[in-house]
Amino acid sequence: MKRFLVYCLIFIFSLQGWAQNDFVTKTIQIIASSELFIKGDTNIREFECVFKTMYLEECREVIYKNNGDNILFKNAILSLKNKGFDCGNKMINNDFHSLLKSKEYPNITLELTEITLSEEKKGKAYVKITIAGTKRAYTFPIDIYSRPINRFAGKLKLDIRDFNLEPPKKMFGLIVIEEEIEINFDLIVKL
Repeated sequence: MKRFLVYCLIFIFSLQGWAQNDFVTKTIQIIASSELFIKGDTNIREFECVFKTMYLEECREVIYKNNGDNILFKNAILSLKNKGFDCGNKMINNDFHSLLKSKEYPNITLELTEITLSEEKKGKAYVKITIAGTKRAYTFPIDIYSRPINRFAGKLKLDIRDFNLEPPKKMFGLIVIEEEIEINFDLIVKL
């Protein structure tokens, strides 16, 4: 009986080690020349809030596993400090931070869970986005470039009401922000 338990324990530990070995850990850095911005619209004009890449973390460890045309990720979280967004003028910046409840929730997080490769330089990204304490899952197309640099580009349209956010109204309701915004990114990644 003791021998059987020993064999079972060895088998279980070898399975655990094997399962963990499927995943690879890499340190990545998002290069400063990357671009990320949020586009929105009001009943008067469009606006754009550009993220200053100096607010990104220096390096980050990402755990991933290739599974055919899928790449599964663990710990692939991009945390964006709300104060890193610049909308062009102080009033719009204040409105933007008020909308995002920046005092209570100072960061937007994007967690990449999977990429499905569909054809050369194309794929789908599966992400979980947390804004103002509310998390939602999205799938959207991305462009993937690996030579001469690793680059991921795409757009994601989302409704701010999905995050329990109310579009602000200005000047007694004469200026109204539309509910749909677009997150645009062109991330250059160094492995």
